[in-house]
Amino acid sequence: MALFFLLTFSFLTGAAEPDNFSARHAPNSVIANSEINRVVNSVLSMATDQFQARNRCDREKFLQFLEDDLDRNFPKVDNYVYLNAPFAGPKSHEETPLNKFRGYGKVFFSPTVKLESKGKTFFVGLDKIDHFFSHGYLYWQMTGKKGTLDKEKVQNALQVGIEQENGPWGLKSSGVKSYADLAANYAGLSFWSQLLDGPSPMIACEKGRFVQKRSFDIANYFNEAMDETINCNSYATKEMLSAVYKMTAPWNMECPVKANACAELKKNYPAEIANKILHPRCLGTGDSQLEEASAKTTKDIIDMAGAAVSGGPQYLLFKMFGQNKKHQAQPQGENAGGGQR
Repeated sequence: MALFFLLTFSFLTGAAEPDNFSARHAPNSVIANSEINRVVNSVLSMATDQFQARNRCDREKFLQFLEDDLDRNFPKVDNYVYLNAPFAGPKSHEETPLNKFRGYGKVFFSPTVKLESKGKTFFVGLDKIDHFFSHGYLYWQMTGKKGTLDKEKVQNALQVGIEQENGPWGLKSSGVKSYADLAANYAGLSFWSQLLDGPSPMIACEKGRFVQKRSFDIANYFNEAMDETINCNSYATKEMLSAVYKMTAPWNMECPVKANACAELKKNYPAEIANKILHPRCLGTGDSQLEEASAKTTKDIIDMAGAAVSGGPQYLLFKMFGQNKKHQAQPQGENAGGGQR
């Protein structure tokens, strides 16, 4: 049974791959901030409303209550955003010039959305929503699930993310190492550390029950580091990298498409963080977009992460697959059960 779970886990966590270059090239894309914010805030609002008052602001029970919505691998919020957010660029793997490569196949293709933050627009795959919430939660678990983050534990969590991308989650499965995924994971860590903690938590205890005190705003967390045309990918094969070059050359695009964005990103992150989540091309420390896949297995990485998580590897597997034991309610608002595909 354990082997079955490990094999299934390896398959399910193969990296979803957006085509941000085609999205950036496509005309008339619209900014998706408001739609994503509405969905996430609906999920948070329903969670606080439906969490029973008799639990008396039990922190751990509330986090367990959020499992299926936010912190499971492929959480429900992924699907809600997918149904409501306007896409930019290809809507299926068949529309991207890279569709012949396994990472852009039907199962794991990820559409792209256009976002805006601090006056800048950029393009991110919807797979970053999963990385932000579920992988960000895993990082938060590894740092102790507190509002104040220990620097050494953060570095350890970031290293797990790198090993994921070097191995079964990236170069060994899809053939792509996404530094933008690593940036989304780190942003998710910030979200979870501020959800219930800090001077201005998003959700707080009042009169014996949790209430949402401020709204989620994706612009507070997402930035150009999650855009794979800026924070470049690395590839496992020359053939795949060549295909990217052939696709982008007629559009006069080369990653990073905005060098000044990389200069700003380096200033926005502490050096020890930037070195773990920004591509060498963005850091200015290297030029190659070819990297060799790690020899580490899925089990190696689960053990590595599980060692830092209370409950160990078996608990980690449960968190990833779960039982969907919670309510089946849909988020509030129109198009909650259907919409753009």
